[in-house]
Amino acid sequence: MIRTEIQIRFNDMDPMRRVNNASYSAYLELARLDFCNRYLSVTTLEDIPFVLARVEMDLVSSVLPGDSIYVNTWVSQIGTTSWEFSYEIKNQKTDVLYVKAKTVQVYFDYREKKKLPIPKEFRMSLEKEM
Repeated sequence: MIRTEIQIRFNDMDPMRRVNNASYSAYLELARLDFCNRYLSVTTLEDIPFVLARVEMDLVSSVLPGDSIYVNTWVSQIGTTSWEFSYEIKNQKTDVLYVKAKTVQVYFDYREKKKLPIPKEFRMSLEKEM
């Protein structure tokens, strides 16, 4: 499981003094970036070997100003050409759950502009995070 600490920015908030729902997607993106930094050698955008195909989120509780949060990320399913990340966004001090989410990524070659089967070496990286 990969843990990504999140710094809440002022512009993440909405007029109701809570984190805006759209900001949670950005937090998931930061968590995926942690995965990339851990397992991939990315020097150009074309080096990222996947495209995001689906996002699913359940908002359980609101993140408020002053809350310290983190995202737990793990691989919950691996297919032939795609895999699923599962996430929890939680409070760092109390472990209160704010968001449960899943995303589906498709292994994709941006240079060839096509999806491909997940290579063995990359599959091993995914399996480490199951």
